[in-house]
Amino acid sequence: MNKKNLLVLLISSFVLVFLSACGVNEDTPTPTTPIETIILISPTETLAQKDAINTPVPSTPTPEVLAERPGHIWLSISNTTAEYALRSFLQIPVGMTWGPDGYLYVADWAGRHVVQVSKGSKMDDLGLWQKVEALQQDGPRGLAFDSEGNLYINNHGYIFRRDTSGTIETVLGVEGSPIGSIAISPSDELFFTDRGTGRLLRWNPDGRSEVIVSDLPFAENLTFGLDESLYLTQMGQGDVIKVDIDSGETQVFASEVCGFDPCFLAIDPEGDIWIRGIWHLHQFTPEGVEKPFVVDGETYPGGPYNWHTSAGIAFDDEGGLWVASYNSKLVRLAPITSGASDPEFTMEVISPGFEASDLAIDSNGAIYATDLNIGQVLKINPNNDVDILLQHGSSGRVAVAVDENDVVYLGMPHGEIMRLEEDGSLTHYANLLTRRMVFGANGVLYAVTGDYGQSKSIVGITGVDTFTTLATEIEGISLGDGDAHISPASDQGLYVFTERERNLFFVDFEGQGHLIANLQSLGGGGPVVMAASPISGDIYLIPHGPYTLYRIDAEGHHEEIATGVFGDPWGMVVSQDGKYLFVAESGAIDKILISEKMP
Repeated sequence: MNKKNLLVLLISSFVLVFLSACGVNEDTPTPTTPIETIILISPTETLAQKDAINTPVPSTPTPEVLAERPGHIWLSISNTTAEYALRSFLQIPVGMTWGPDGYLYVADWAGRHVVQVSKGSKMDDLGLWQKVEALQQDGPRGLAFDSEGNLYINNHGYIFRRDTSGTIETVLGVEGSPIGSIAISPSDELFFTDRGTGRLLRWNPDGRSEVIVSDLPFAENLTFGLDESLYLTQMGQGDVIKVDIDSGETQVFASEVCGFDPCFLAIDPEGDIWIRGIWHLHQFTPEGVEKPFVVDGETYPGGPYNWHTSAGIAFDDEGGLWVASYNSKLVRLAPITSGASDPEFTMEVISPGFEASDLAIDSNGAIYATDLNIGQVLKINPNNDVDILLQHGSSGRVAVAVDENDVVYLGMPHGEIMRLEEDGSLTHYANLLTRRMVFGANGVLYAVTGDYGQSKSIVGITGVDTFTTLATEIEGISLGDGDAHISPASDQGLYVFTERERNLFFVDFEGQGHLIANLQSLGGGGPVVMAASPISGDIYLIPHGPYTLYRIDAEGHHEEIATGVFGDPWGMVVSQDGKYLFVAESGAIDKILISEKMP
């Protein structure tokens, strides 16, 4: 496909690319459930309402089938799209539902596909992205089955129905911008949320959408209880709302259980409502009373497991609860005694996924990533082969840096910097707590020190337990107590970015420097990643929220060069030839072309 045809196919708010993927299960497998026919693949066409009227179903030309599962980063500087250096089979598993065929179905938004998962952990890609243009542009968000086994799928703009033969239709008359999620009532009615206008709607087979409630700002996920009550969450709101779909009356069901992220819901066999908020999992009776639950002998809420950022949850036909995390992880809480009332669970990791807390790159172009999900250090070679260099098992974030001889250094969560030897062993280098460190052009290892909420310093380490403080402030401006990022400023010194204040600094190897720019105007809140090119000296920055990649020069002038860089980016590094930018996101390492020029 040439660039012109690619642009015609993919131009929209979410634009995509052919991508080279790697990792476990990454080759597109043969779907367990056949995909036979796509009747309507373009959401701009009129939907045939076979259940309401006996008119022929119009067909549309099949779009050119993509060779690889598409991604989501559009490079505005070159009208092309990014690749992957590493891609987990699941990236951001949001909506989930249990199917009547005995499989879990997962809407992998960033992965752009619907995944079918067996209890034995086998994952199959249904391949819907190969035929449905809208899913190539914006991945699936919500899933629901009706009583006949038809699967409903939504992304932000459309709802699709896939029947038991594999035929897919676009549902006509859906009013949502963006659509939050979907649910099927016990009487087989389709409900959905319009996050943009804060509405709950019911879809009718005659192709109309009926507003049930119109004052639910940022309405998002929803599910039906066994008593046919509807439970609903709102993006950025802490409460779960209970809705009477006949009267439209609403009430707060559970307060302050969701946090500021998307919040997901599921109903267990006894009718209890399970709520998956950021960092937490809750169980409530239909009367609104929270109940403790036990996993591997630990009682929750309050147990030791880190539930991480919120994503989909669903119960299976044995009472097992599947719990996803935004960082691409999927686990199953298996009941120790099937069918028991309020069973105790044991946790099974179905897919560990991948999330790198930091990245570094060596002179040969190999990428070093510290995988937070499993607690390991990976080496991703230029041919995309992956080597596991170290299994450390830590659940904390690990910093990584590589010196001029390609020796790897790790900043461990317990507050020690260690050198990774060729035989895989670790040797002590310095007792410093750091989550960001890098080698300067002068051969010194520089680290940002200070725990969360503590004042930050930049320390230069010249040998084992030999270090001095380079800076705690620059030009009289404190580095603050939020996260700080450092990157080499060619051979002149370092660039420093303070996450909370959004200050971008330059500092030389003597500790003298200046403020380049305050970048609050770029928006976003929470994590930010920063890296600089060793060739051009340009600085690259991704604020969390706009999910936009900016290029910034040494005077602070900035330009947007890519959009759609979502997935909680945590680490970023530029290749030593200045050609590629690598970004660690949920379930992947993106490979972004930033320069055609070679040194």
